Amino acid sequence: MPTDFQPATIQDLGSSQASSTESGSAFDSLGAPLNRRLSRRSLFGKGAKLVGAAALAGAIPEILAACGSGSATTATSAVATTTAALTKVSLQLVYLENVQFAGSYFAMERGYYKKQGLDVTLLPGGPNLAPEPIVVSGTALVGITHTAEAIQAINNGADIKVIGAGFQKSPTCIASRASAPIHNPQEMVGKKIGVSASNQPIWESFLKANNMTAARIDVVTVGFDPTPLATGEIDGLMAFYTNEPIVLKLQGVPTYAFLLNDFNYPLIEDIYIAKTSNLSDPVMRKQIVGLMTGESMGWSDVLKNPDEAANLAVTKYGASLKLNPAQQKLDAQEQNAFVSDANTDKYGLFWMTPETVAGTIKSLGIGNVIATPSMFTNEILAEIYHGGNKA
Repeated sequence: MPTDFQPATIQDLGSSQASSTESGSAFDSLGAPLNRRLSRRSLFGKGAKLVGAAALAGAIPEILAACGSGSATTATSAVATTTAALTKVSLQLVYLENVQFAGSYFAMERGYYKKQGLDVTLLPGGPNLAPEPIVVSGTALVGITHTAEAIQAINNGADIKVIGAGFQKSPTCIASRASAPIHNPQEMVGKKIGVSASNQPIWESFLKANNMTAARIDVVTVGFDPTPLATGEIDGLMAFYTNEPIVLKLQGVPTYAFLLNDFNYPLIEDIYIAKTSNLSDPVMRKQIVGLMTGESMGWSDVLKNPDEAANLAVTKYGASLKLNPAQQKLDAQEQNAFVSDANTDKYGLFWMTPETVAGTIKSLGIGNVIATPSMFTNEILAEIYHGGNKA
């Protein structure tokens, strides 16, 4: 099983759509009322300089002091029998504790980390928190973050490497009403498309990837509330497939959505990062293997039990956020399609094929975020799966 990457052609990862007539209140990606919305996105332009500078300085954002955390036990090759025998490590999340991190919750609840000899603390993230400097500083052994920010941090000198992909394709999409669907980029011509300020860099890169300009599209600057799409003020909305379409579904507004990933803009997301120097340290490497083993086992359970995963997010790990149970359940069901595909069925969860890495590098390059195959490695996953696809 190959673990090194060489440039390859971009792979077609398939398409998807969502529609429903269920009714309910409008909630954001946390399942909280939209007037309490916090952006889950930290995309190409936002925070890149902050991440790089902080990573070089080994700084830890002050937000950590105010964040709560969950704790669990997990991982080495020998099963530890007492808490005292476990090694304490932390996993830095990129956002607050909703169903987006359900695999980690299962790993905590079912003792997958503990069986690897680890006592794991989950460090919540937030809209303004950068996981990269937290991993560089050693406060977290592993971090979950956005692809562009991690690559930008590496380019700015951060001692990190991408060791796995939580999402095999990005959930970023163009959502439209099912009664007036927009099926592809070309059908956006002459339409009003809502794009938030933070999504502008990706929007511009996506148009460029499809040899298009915004000149023939009526681009409207919007926030994250999908109401303008529901009311017909706009024809399409740049959104997250696992977020705004579900919000609208709960309002009884059927939607159609096409993924940017399926139209010349492939990108892995929710990537795992670790310090490059730790990968060559036998003790630290064993801990990373243990933590990622727990993650793989936890996410395998999410694929089988998304409703139970949503319940854990609502009732325990994200209880203080007052998550919307209906939305969290739908989120869990939809995001499974991004976690698992034919490649993960063959190689194991989080695996990055040469084709998906090459596609990601090409997409990042369109937005002037320069990546190379050496920034990505499957070496930890190869040690976990030993040529199979199960931890």
